[in-house]
Amino acid sequence: MFLQDGFQIAVTYVFDSEVDPFLEHTIDFEQQVNLHQVDVTDPIQVQRFTATIIDQFKGIDVVANIAGGFIGGLSVSEMDMEKWDFMMDLNLKSVFLMCKAVLPHMVERGSGKIVNVSARAGLAGAAGMGAYCVSKAGVRTLTESIAEEVKDKGININAIMPSIIDTQANRQSMPKADFSKWVSPQKIAKVVRFLVSEDAQIINGAAIPVYGQA
Repeated sequence: MFLQDGFQIAVTYVFDSEVDPFLEHTIDFEQQVNLHQVDVTDPIQVQRFTATIIDQFKGIDVVANIAGGFIGGLSVSEMDMEKWDFMMDLNLKSVFLMCKAVLPHMVERGSGKIVNVSARAGLAGAAGMGAYCVSKAGVRTLTESIAEEVKDKGININAIMPSIIDTQANRQSMPKADFSKWVSPQKIAKVVRFLVSEDAQIINGAAIPVYGQA
């Protein structure tokens, strides 16, 4: 959606195997796509990446923190520290690090838009989903906190809260579900695009449900 609107996009990835499938989907916009291998849970790599993009494009207008993952099916007493830390790092620390890296630049410019990805599960605890719920609740409250800190600096930061997204991976893992109730990535992208538009200038610190009928 952003490519169609003419944005230059800097996209992070972890594994080399991710590159070709991504480029296949963006072949019509290859001049607008910039790929960077970055561990978004590593503060040094995130700071370096942010500085590189600012230098390359003379500024960052929009940040969409969409990296994340899910581990479920384990009670708190069953969960080991490695899995707990993985959820906190991937879902919450990544958002914190990127916001921390880009906010000084946006404050200096007096403008900027950030959209984070929380989740419906971040609204209440659920059995077997403790780490995931906590990490996504953290994204929501972090978003609210930052919004209070930058509300008079020309910066808007909001979060979206998906539930089950209609992806091929989710269809394969839940083959008997009613897919018609799930929300497509394309529809979620429209909400993200709106939140970084001038029409959403008055929205700051919000957590927008995007789970449709799921």
